[in-house]
Amino acid sequence: MVRIVVPCVFYIFMNKAIIVILIIAGLFLAAVVILGKDAVRLLKAEGYIKYSADEAVELAHKKCVQCHSIDKTAKYCMRCGPPFVVVVHNMRTLISKDRDKYGGIGEIKDGEAVAIAQVWNALVGNWEDSWRKQDLAKLLDNDAALIKLMNTPVKERGIEVALKGKSAAGSDLTIMKPMK
Repeated sequence: MVRIVVPCVFYIFMNKAIIVILIIAGLFLAAVVILGKDAVRLLKAEGYIKYSADEAVELAHKKCVQCHSIDKTAKYCMRCGPPFVVVVHNMRTLISKDRDKYGGIGEIKDGEAVAIAQVWNALVGNWEDSWRKQDLAKLLDNDAALIKLMNTPVKERGIEVALKGKSAAGSDLTIMKPMK
């Protein structure tokens, strides 16, 4: 009788263990499926995965329209101020310093900042080459993601290259140097 009892107990225990393992695996799989899109979105925002040109344009419009009209961005030019790489850095700084004032606006993460700067560079104009690199670096105040973008040749910037030849409605690209 002892021989029969031991295998039965072992068999029952193994079935329960397998069921528990299957339940845990199912919960894990469900979490991956449900949270997968959020994980990819977070990885893109942090700069680990690159945005496509269409995603970047949508992101730029969604983020920038929270504070001002897209028309205002489209009319921004080299006479108005520094290149967009600096403008995006300044917006990041402003939002992070005045969280109470801009309560509903989420911070602009590294990957988002790089994508947004490239979108406006392509659609409105890129006049980074009309500024000294040292001056831009000083204005970027150790913003590693945007300094890396500034030091990347325009030909190697995926979003700017993909949007080459397009413009934002209302922008006047005729006063800008053509993209190299």
